[in-house]
Amino acid sequence: MNGIRTRSDAAFATAYRLTADPLASFANGMVRDVPFAEDAVQQAFLELVQAAPTIKGDGRSLRAWLFRSVRFTCLDELRRRARRPEKLAATVPEVGVEAEIPAGFDTDPELSRAMGRLSERQRTLLVLRHVVGMSGNEIADVVGGNRVAVYAAIRRAEQHLRTLLGPQTDREDQ
Repeated sequence: MNGIRTRSDAAFATAYRLTADPLASFANGMVRDVPFAEDAVQQAFLELVQAAPTIKGDGRSLRAWLFRSVRFTCLDELRRRARRPEKLAATVPEVGVEAEIPAGFDTDPELSRAMGRLSERQRTLLVLRHVVGMSGNEIADVVGGNRVAVYAAIRRAEQHLRTLLGPQTDREDQ
């Protein structure tokens, strides 16, 4: 953490290497937009450079700080999109490069629609738990609260998601 506080290039490079992919997966799970997710991660690190001397704690608190920064950037973007929805052009130009979908990002359209119907908090909790793979303590550091409350909220979010998805045939029984 001292390296971050003193703005060491090596410390920032290490922090980026260890957190960029999970941060991008989290942001992408929140907004369903790969380019925006990458921008959100970059924004978090720009904010970190500015705030570095004042950040307290250890590596765990740094990780939580970065996830909070990305979360707030995503929530701002979701609110902006709700106020001014973008209208897509009738045709999308070919650019010759296909965007890679990050590991852990489910492209099931039914799941995407159901996730879109969850509250921002429920979506945040589920993405942090099931896409990023954070523990209850880590999630509590990001969203606030305690581990027990976070696990209870995750359980409620999972139940709500199951309800939105409707009855599913258990493929293991077939």
